[in-house]
Amino acid sequence: MTIDREPDIEPRDAPRDAAPVGDDDAWELPQVAASEHDIIMMARTLVLGPAAQDDIWSLLCASRPVAPKIGPTCVALLEDTLRHAWRALWMRGGARPGAWIGTGARAGTAVRGRLWERHAPAPLPFSAASLELLRWLVSTPFAAPASTLPPLPARPLELGDQLLVYLTLDAARTTPALRVLAAQPFVRAAPLAWLGHAAALARSSEALPGPEFFDALTRGTGAIVLEALSAELARRWYAAELAKRGMFEPDALIAVGAAQDQVLAGFMASCDAAHRRDLALFILEAAAPLQARNLPPTPVHLDPDTRLSLRAQARVAAGALIRAVVRWGAWDQQHRGVRFIDDDYAAAQLLLERFEAIGAAGVERAAHWLADLASLVPTTPTSDTVTTP
Repeated sequence: MTIDREPDIEPRDAPRDAAPVGDDDAWELPQVAASEHDIIMMARTLVLGPAAQDDIWSLLCASRPVAPKIGPTCVALLEDTLRHAWRALWMRGGARPGAWIGTGARAGTAVRGRLWERHAPAPLPFSAASLELLRWLVSTPFAAPASTLPPLPARPLELGDQLLVYLTLDAARTTPALRVLAAQPFVRAAPLAWLGHAAALARSSEALPGPEFFDALTRGTGAIVLEALSAELARRWYAAELAKRGMFEPDALIAVGAAQDQVLAGFMASCDAAHRRDLALFILEAAAPLQARNLPPTPVHLDPDTRLSLRAQARVAAGALIRAVVRWGAWDQQHRGVRFIDDDYAAAQLLLERFEAIGAAGVERAAHWLADLASLVPTTPTSDTVTTP
């Protein structure tokens, strides 16, 4: 990780964790300035999660001015904290055994095992952008009106920086800070943030870049990160589908649906180009419980005082995930045409096996739901009872 250093920096506030001077053989606690302590604790809370035992909202509200640069001790402690990023991914699902499409010499094969068994150790690069994010989080008083808060400009992000943004949004998801974070150009420049928090980042009339926007996540170390986060992404998209059923404002639902459509279409195109369609399996895992409970993303209580055409547009927008399921159905037909003698036969068999979570009946039901969303007279049951297709 690259961080601007100034070895001889003078602390601008009182030191924290200072230890009394003892004999030469005694281990001495590192000393950092109070604002540096807050930066380190913010990083620990984001990377280590509940293990850090810190309330993220109290950290975000307790703003403190920070010096232009940090000292070498703070740099060392911050780098040590960020080294736990892979551990954070293991805790979020990377430790679970799984089967994925191999890469490199194992391209086209099915590779099974835990994350560290499937992949050789890979660096997770961070840049000075991570420090910039942490400094902004520490110095910004999130309890103040959003219009008074300083912006966080966009800048190029390494994969580790993207993961830190993702973890920040996750930690703040139940706090008022989420809306402020989602509006920052810095955050919106992270493809991983869009993939995990598309509904929170949604805005009307905003176009995302093309599929190349997600290329860093479907190749190399980015693909390993997505393998670790796949189950969590499925849970997030499932929760977002349930939330859309209760949305009231058609404009808000249209913005969310448009963002989800662009994210899923761009991401699936990038997966296809990288021959890593398995990275999009979270779409099926998110849709499967919806189908099992017969819960289409039909908004139940759209504002009746808005125009009928606007409400109709909102209903269509609600079907973003279902449209991705239909695209998966087209992929499935291609996988069924892969022959035993083809190089990617093992990969195709793996995808056929995982597709059974939805199956042809699920794709047919998804198409029916989309037709129902486009209709002004819905026919799909919206009860929570399980319906056998």
